[in-house]
Amino acid sequence: MSTTLDTGDLVERLSTVVGIPVVPYDAEGGIDHDRVVALAARLIGNGITVLTPNGNTGEFYALTPAERRAVLASVVSARTPGTTIVAGVGLDVHTAAEDARFARDQGADAIMIHQPVLPYLAADGWVEYNAAIAAAVPELGVLPYLSNPAISGVHIGQLAGRAPNVVGLKYSVADPVTFATTRAQAPEHLLWIAGLAESYAPAYWQAGARAFTSGLINVAPAISLELLAALRRGDAAAATAVWRRIRHFEELRARDRSAGNVSVVKEAMHQVGLCRRDIRPPSHPLSAELAREVTDAISSWRPVVPGLDGESVA
Repeated sequence: MSTTLDTGDLVERLSTVVGIPVVPYDAEGGIDHDRVVALAARLIGNGITVLTPNGNTGEFYALTPAERRAVLASVVSARTPGTTIVAGVGLDVHTAAEDARFARDQGADAIMIHQPVLPYLAADGWVEYNAAIAAAVPELGVLPYLSNPAISGVHIGQLAGRAPNVVGLKYSVADPVTFATTRAQAPEHLLWIAGLAESYAPAYWQAGARAFTSGLINVAPAISLELLAALRRGDAAAATAVWRRIRHFEELRARDRSAGNVSVVKEAMHQVGLCRRDIRPPSHPLSAELAREVTDAISSWRPVVPGLDGESVA
C-alpha cells in the first residue's frame, strides 16, 4: 500500500507510454482472469511500465463494480517492481472515491478519474468532482481524464490548488491548439498525457505532452515504444514513420465516433491468438469487412507482435 506520495518520482514514471489493457472474456461471457494476468504479464515483459486497468479500452462502463475491482486485482498481481499501476475510477463521486480507496489498498500508485458522463457538466462542477475524489486518496497520484474543451487551464489550476496529489491530466480534446492554450493557462508542474493515443501523440508532444495513452500496446507494444523513443529524441522523421505504420489501425478505431475502439483491438488480438474477440454492449463485433481491414492494418506488424510465450506470432 502506498503511504506517501513523491510527486516528482511519480511524474517521471508516468512520462512514458500509458498502456490501457483490454479485458478478455471467456466463452460464457465472464472475465477470463487467467488471461487478464497473462496479458498484463506479456505487456510488462515487453517493456510497458505503466498500466491502467479499468480504462475505456478496458470496457470500464461495461463492467460491474465487482468486476472492475477483480480486474484491478488481477492486473496488480502481474506487476513487477518497475510497474506503475494507474487504476481507472469514475461514475458518481461516492463510487469513484470507494474504488479509489480500493485501488490504494491493492497497491496502485495513482488513479485516473474518468470524464464524468453526466451531460450537464459545469466547469466549476468538474473541479468539485475531481477534488472530492482526489481528497479520498491523498497517498495516490491523480490524473483526471479531460475530453471537454469547456474546462480551461484556469479551472485545472483551481483543481491543482485544491488537490496537490493531482500530478497531471489525460488530455483528450481533439484539438492541438486548444491543448496548447489550456496547457499555457495551467500550472507548469503538471504532466500532460496525450489521451488520444498514438495518432495525436506527435502533435501533442510538440505542445508539451510528455506521455501518451495506448490501446495499441495490447497488440504490438514495440511499435508504441518506438514512437516514444522517436519523440523523446526529437526525431520527427522516425516519429512520422511510426505514425504512418499505425495510421490505418487507429483510423479504424476512430471510425464512426470511435464505435470500434475496443472491437478493433480485440479483433486484432484474436487474429494473432491472444484472446477472444468478444466485447460487451454498447460495443459491437466488427463486420467481416472491417475484420479484413484489421487484418490488412496489422499485416506488417506481425514480426514484432509477441505471443503469450514471448515469441513472435509471425
